[in-house]
Amino acid sequence: MAPVLIQRDIAMRGRTRQSQPLSCFARSALFLAAFGCAGATHAQEPPILEEPAPLRFRIVIEAPKTYQKMLEEGLDLVRWQRDSRVTLPLLQRLVDDARKSAIEAFAAEGYFSADVRAEIETPRGSEAIVRITVELGSRTRVREADLRFRGPVLDDAEGRKRIDVVRQTWRLPPGEPFRQAEWDAAKLEALLRLGRGRYAAASIAESEARIEPEQTSAYLKLQLDSGPVFHAGPTVVSGLRRYPPSVVENLNPMHPGEPYDAIKLDLYQRRLLETGYFNAVHFAIDSDPAHAASAPLRVNVIEAPSQRIDAGVTFSTDTRLGFTTDYRNANIFDSAWRFRPRLSVNTKEQELNLSLDTPPRARGVWDTYSTRFLRSDIEGQVTREAVVGYAHNWGLESTPSQVSLAAHFEHQSVAGSEGENSHALFAGYRKTFRTTDDLVSPRRGVLGTFEVGSSVPGLSTRDFARARTRVNWLIPIGLRNDILVRGEAGVVLATSRLGIPSSFLFRTGGDQTLRGYAFESIGVPQGSAIVGGRYLALASIEYTRWVTDTIGGALFVDAGDAVDEISAFDVAVGYGIGLRWRSPVGPVRGDVAYGERTGKVRLHFSVGFNF
Repeated sequence: MAPVLIQRDIAMRGRTRQSQPLSCFARSALFLAAFGCAGATHAQEPPILEEPAPLRFRIVIEAPKTYQKMLEEGLDLVRWQRDSRVTLPLLQRLVDDARKSAIEAFAAEGYFSADVRAEIETPRGSEAIVRITVELGSRTRVREADLRFRGPVLDDAEGRKRIDVVRQTWRLPPGEPFRQAEWDAAKLEALLRLGRGRYAAASIAESEARIEPEQTSAYLKLQLDSGPVFHAGPTVVSGLRRYPPSVVENLNPMHPGEPYDAIKLDLYQRRLLETGYFNAVHFAIDSDPAHAASAPLRVNVIEAPSQRIDAGVTFSTDTRLGFTTDYRNANIFDSAWRFRPRLSVNTKEQELNLSLDTPPRARGVWDTYSTRFLRSDIEGQVTREAVVGYAHNWGLESTPSQVSLAAHFEHQSVAGSEGENSHALFAGYRKTFRTTDDLVSPRRGVLGTFEVGSSVPGLSTRDFARARTRVNWLIPIGLRNDILVRGEAGVVLATSRLGIPSSFLFRTGGDQTLRGYAFESIGVPQGSAIVGGRYLALASIEYTRWVTDTIGGALFVDAGDAVDEISAFDVAVGYGIGLRWRSPVGPVRGDVAYGERTGKVRLHFSVGFNF
C-alpha cells in the first residue's frame, strides 16, 4: 500500500495548530528556519569524541538553481566548515542531520518524493568533500479541496455571501502546487474572511491535508465553525490625552445592536486615522460568545503630534514633475479644530488650499470652511481662480457626502482670444457610495459619486445647473481574473458656456479618464486651445489577469468625448495594455495606450481610484 501522510487540525479558534507528522521543518516554507532547527544542539555544544582528529571539509551541492542558494545559506552544516573541532564521526552526524532536514524542507515545498543524497568522499590528506545531490521529482498538487461550514452562518443571508467569498477566493484550488506555508495561509485567510467582525468567534472545527506521495496528490479538507453573530455593544476608548472620547465615538458607523460589519469597522479605523488626531488605531471585539448580543468594541488609540509638516516630490504622466507641502494643526486653539494648508505645484497646475474643519459631531457630522487659489495652464488655456466656500459633511458612509456653498472668481486666457472674467455663487450636493469588499484594494463591488447643483440666480455671470456622475464596477472572475467597468457622464444646463467658470465645464483625457490621449486634451477647440464643454460621456472596460497575488497584466478599451453641443459628439477611442500592482497605498497602474484619434502611443501611470 502506498504511504499516505495525514495532517489534522481540530477546533482551533482564530488560528491553526498542526499535529506533528512532519516536524518543525515541514511546517515552515522558509529554508532558513527549516535548516536552523537541525543541528542547533550540536552548534551549542559539540560532542566530545574519544579520538579527536580535526578534519577540514568542503561542501558541493548539486541541486536545481532555484534551491541551491537556499541550501547553501540554510544548511547548518555549512557553518561547521569553519570549525576546527570537526572530526569524521561528527561530520557523519552533521551530514545525516542535513539530509533529513533537506527532505523535510522539500516536503514543506510539496516535494514529498525528493531524493536527497549526502555522501562524504574519501578524505584526501586533511580535507574531505561532502557532496549533496538533490533530485526533486514531481511536485505534489492539490487534487481536491473540500470546504465545509457549520453554525449560524448557514442560515444568515450575509453569512451565505461570506461563504461564497471564501470559496471564490480559496487560494489552494485543484491544480495548485501544495506547499505547507500556502496551506497554513489558506486556512487562516479563509477563517479571517468568514469571521471578520460579524462572526468574531469563528474557528477551525477541523482540517486535514492527506498527501499521497506516489500519486503526487493532496486532498484537502477544511471545516469552519462561524459561531454566533456578534452585535455592536458599547465603545470603550483608551489612549486619549488631548481629545475627548467624543472625537472617537462620533465617527463610529455602527449602531448599537446591529451586527458587526467588517467593512464598516475598516471604514471606522480609516476615518479615525484621516482626522489627523491619531497615529495608530487598534480595534478588538470581545469574542466571548456569551457577549455576542452586545459585544463591546475596544478602541485603543495613539495620539499623533498636533502639528505636522510634510513635503514631497510627485510625478505623473498627466502633470509631470511637481512637489507638495502640507501643514496640519489638528488641535488649533486647543479645541480639536483642524487647520490644513496645502501647497501643490507641478508643470500644469499650482494650487494653494486652506481649510478649517470642526471636530466631528454626533453621527460623524462636521463642517469645513475653505479657500482655494488655483492657476492652471492646460492645452492652451490659462486659468486663475479663487474660491471661498463652506461645506457640511457627513462621513459614516464609506466616503463622505456633503452640501456646499462656494463663491468662484475666475480669469481665463485662451490662446488666440481675449481674456475673460467670470464668477458664480454655486450651491451643490455630492453623494458618494461604495459597496466593496476592501477599502484599499477592492476586487468586488461598486464605487461612485453623484454631484448636482446650480448657480444662485442673479449672483453669477451666467445662470446654470450642473450634474455629474462617476461609477466604477468591480467584477472578480475566480481568484486570478478581474473586470473593471467604468462610466462617467456630465451635463451643464445653460444657454452658453461663456461666462461659466471653467471648473464647472468638462474636458477629458489622461491617466484616470481616457488613456491614449494627453491630460484634458479632449474638449472644445477654441483658437489653438482646448477648453471645457457642457457635455461629457466616458466609458471603459478593463480585464486584469493576476500572475501573483499582487502583480498582474491588463487589457483595456476607453472611449468618450467632451463637447459643447450633443450633436458634436465624436467618440475618441483609446486601447492598450498595462501592468498592475496591489500596493499598500492602493492600486498602482502603468499603461501603454494607443489613441485612435491622434494615432499616437502614450504612457500612463497612476495610483488609486479616481472619484
